[in-house]
Amino acid sequence: MTTLRYDTLCSVLILLHILVYTKAALRDILNVQHLPDTKFGPNEYSDDDREYSDVDDRDKGSLARPNNQQNTKDHLYSKADSYLDKEEQVITDTLDKNIIWDVQWGAQLKLTQASAVSVDPNGNVAIFHRGARVWDSNSFNNENKFDPNNGPIAQNTIILLDKNGRVISEWGKNMFYLPHGLTIDQSGNYWITDVAMHQIFKFDAQDVKKHMEELKNALVNPETSVTNNHASMLKPSIILGEAFIPGNTASTFCKPTDVAVHTNGDFFVSDGYCNSRIIKYNKKGELILQWGRLWNSREFVYPQSPPPYAFLVAHALALASELNYLYLADRENGRILCFFANNGTFHKEYKHPAIGTKIYSVAYAREKLYLINGPNLFISNPAPVRGFVLDIYSGKILSMFEPKKNMDNPHNLHVTEDGSEIYVVELNNKKVYRFLQGVNNSNSQSAKRHQHQILIHPDTENADIEKTNMTKLILGLGSAVVSFITICIAIAAIVARCQKRGYLRYLTARKRMSWEAERRENFKLTSLLENRRGRSFKFLEKRPNPRDFSKLNTEPETSEDERPENSLARVI
Repeated sequence: MTTLRYDTLCSVLILLHILVYTKAALRDILNVQHLPDTKFGPNEYSDDDREYSDVDDRDKGSLARPNNQQNTKDHLYSKADSYLDKEEQVITDTLDKNIIWDVQWGAQLKLTQASAVSVDPNGNVAIFHRGARVWDSNSFNNENKFDPNNGPIAQNTIILLDKNGRVISEWGKNMFYLPHGLTIDQSGNYWITDVAMHQIFKFDAQDVKKHMEELKNALVNPETSVTNNHASMLKPSIILGEAFIPGNTASTFCKPTDVAVHTNGDFFVSDGYCNSRIIKYNKKGELILQWGRLWNSREFVYPQSPPPYAFLVAHALALASELNYLYLADRENGRILCFFANNGTFHKEYKHPAIGTKIYSVAYAREKLYLINGPNLFISNPAPVRGFVLDIYSGKILSMFEPKKNMDNPHNLHVTEDGSEIYVVELNNKKVYRFLQGVNNSNSQSAKRHQHQILIHPDTENADIEKTNMTKLILGLGSAVVSFITICIAIAAIVARCQKRGYLRYLTARKRMSWEAERRENFKLTSLLENRRGRSFKFLEKRPNPRDFSKLNTEPETSEDERPENSLARVI
């Protein structure tokens, strides 16, 4: 019996261990990684314009270097440059011959400060520019407020061109005050940011199309167009932010820079200059989550890299929807940050000394990142201003591109979905560049071969949340099945061991003896009573009347009436 109890105790311990493991596995299945609900204090967001007044100057028309700040800036940015990633990679100055500048495309355009470029689903190219307005040191006061008395821009601020560079239409007159970001999503909707108004606008594709047709009719028949003066008043379907009121709340922004739209309709806003945060909304414009804070310029004196959730001008966004990645151009920190689009969790950082200390814009196509850097007049031997192509997995520079000579101050770029066309707009040169990239079968085959590596690449383990959860579910069910089989085997082993040692025969014999004793006891008392209860009425029914002697087959019972002497006396 002692051995049996010992075996039973061991089996129970094994089963408890298996149950605990199974519970942990199931809990891991249901566990979804979320961004911690971290709330930054008010002191971590600087409202003092002096903290980023120099940052704003880099997006203005003039890039003149102030003489009185030369030594200070050299000191600060030399500290910042000291912690650049020193990746072991040989970078040559050779441009990619597979990316060709289309010299004649858009050469006839007379642009001003071009701030953004995008492509609609039909392949038409939209350019967002500032007309006669220039962002200079007098555009905002110390509280980041723009004077609305300056009025909206009187010129059309959006130019739509076909693939040949011919103008299709222009619109945006008297609508915007200081244009910055333009994104056309997969449905043809226009998303626009205005840093003077501190607002984000969405214009539905159907309304934009109808509006452009009205403009064409007004130009063709000006004498019959009564609504010519009101033709440019296109109404947005979504407006985020309060006009000309800077802030850092769920309903206010401070100089927002860009918008990226997910395939499911969710969209992201980079609230770039003052707040340096990213905000996620659903397709109705309802806030889902936000993350990020301003990386204070005073922190540059420390020889450490900024944390992944602190930005210094969140300037541009790009989405890799199929990989669930959101990319941010952290401009003044000279890096690209990658977050998971579903919950804002940090994934990866891209930074390279060949790119320099400033990255103005980023785009994604076919598992590659396209970016443009910017000038830095406060350091010696700055990196050349041009475009770069990076591998999203290794972070290595695959190629570089530029026009005939280095670009001056590129502000934004867009890449078509297949990567065959690259568009770049400049602020100071007031130009738009088109680059053509050959996409042949060999490249597509190599891309397909790399597709198989996505599933096992360590950087993409959590890229597709649904596939990951399904994999965890399958593994959890497999663990449960293995646990069940193990339990059955353990029970079978215990039974076999007990049978081998005769425990089962002993227990069976004792049980049988118990049954026999119970039967004898039942026969003596219970069975007899049950028989009497069940047969009492039938017995009485069959029993003859004792006074009916003719029906008796035996001797009469000795009652008082049946005694002979009594009978004889009664006769007499």
